[in-house]
Amino acid sequence: MSQTRNTVAEWVLPGHPDQLCDALADRIVGEVLRADPYSQCGIEAACAFEHVFITGFVGFDCRTLPDIDERLDGWVRDTWRSAGYGGRWDPTPEALQIDFRALRIEQRGIEWQELRHLSDDQCICVGYAQDTPQTDWLPGALWTARRIAQALHARQQETPQGPIGPDGKVIVRGEEHGDGSFRPQSVSVSLHHAENADWVELRRHAQRALRDALGDTALPELTVNAAGMFLCGGPSGDNGTTGKKLVMDAYGPGVPIGGGAWSGKDFHKPDRVGGMLARRLALQCVHAGLGQRVQAQLEYRPNSPEPESISVLADHRPVALPPDIRALPTHHAAREMISSLAGEGFEGLLSGRLARWGHFGGGRCWWEQEPPGRLLGHQVALSPGRFLARFALRSRRTADPPDGLCTALLDQGVDTLDDRARRKASPGIRLETACGGRQ
Repeated sequence: MSQTRNTVAEWVLPGHPDQLCDALADRIVGEVLRADPYSQCGIEAACAFEHVFITGFVGFDCRTLPDIDERLDGWVRDTWRSAGYGGRWDPTPEALQIDFRALRIEQRGIEWQELRHLSDDQCICVGYAQDTPQTDWLPGALWTARRIAQALHARQQETPQGPIGPDGKVIVRGEEHGDGSFRPQSVSVSLHHAENADWVELRRHAQRALRDALGDTALPELTVNAAGMFLCGGPSGDNGTTGKKLVMDAYGPGVPIGGGAWSGKDFHKPDRVGGMLARRLALQCVHAGLGQRVQAQLEYRPNSPEPESISVLADHRPVALPPDIRALPTHHAAREMISSLAGEGFEGLLSGRLARWGHFGGGRCWWEQEPPGRLLGHQVALSPGRFLARFALRSRRTADPPDGLCTALLDQGVDTLDDRARRKASPGIRLETACGGRQ
């Protein structure tokens, strides 16, 4: 007889102040990363009312983004605007008072690349996967809460200046069975709204979103704005900071969260690369049949090129990894992730998608994709030169790479399989044509 347990999870909408800060921090990471794939970012953001504070550190080849100081202001306002603020919803992007005084920007040359394969911090990273492809291999409660939040946001964006605002929260409770299937029983929705909002319409809005998210299944019990009116939303009603939604960002309250936050950190940082690598490792173990629910834990030490230790629990039992599954060295994993993000023009970071809707599910990102033959450890590691070449080629599909990257490629003397194939097809082609040319 399969075991059944009650599980619960939450998700917040893009207008939530914590989500604003996470999305803003990732916007900066994305802009810097697409200028210099070896850049170092450790960014924090905080907001309250119309005030926004950006702190932390950015180190990169500043020649690739010389006007970053002037662009920062626009990135902040764009983040608020894309979340739904403006017009009747305060604070409007134009009214923001932005403080960058505690954000340090430093020049980093090509010699910095030689150090990025080493961990610059210590952390514990936890990854999780379960054998439920219908929920993107994620816990059902978390997946359902996110899906409802996405439906609520989509409906709000149909009439962005209507009676329903950009802030809100969803909590889902339900039954998870032994095979991982999930049945929602109760949903609580808090919706930011205007003073003249019709309460019947608020409930209809939430019910329609549930139907959008859950399809033809029986709808669970629904509560809307149980605390009463929700007029002061976003930073006007609560302060926000990066990293406050760690449990939601990961796997919900049923899985340990491990180390630190992800948004605001580059993909060489052990917190972020380790978190994604642990998820990939857990997915592989599920695909390999090690268990219904798998939890992978990676330990990183300072100045180390790979995890110090790896432990795996399959259905709550310690298991050994098969010989064809292992965690990649940090620099290899980081290069694969950055190359994958470049293929989409870093949209996941620039649009706030990863910060707002999570890093897991959908199969779009490298860490969500099962390797060919599931032989993670047998993949050929990317050298720095091949990494830069792939980065430039993939970036070119969506945007011209910066001149500094072209210079770095030529300095590396890169000669990749892709380049050789193109030269064979078109004799005389030079590498810089893949980068948009050099002046």
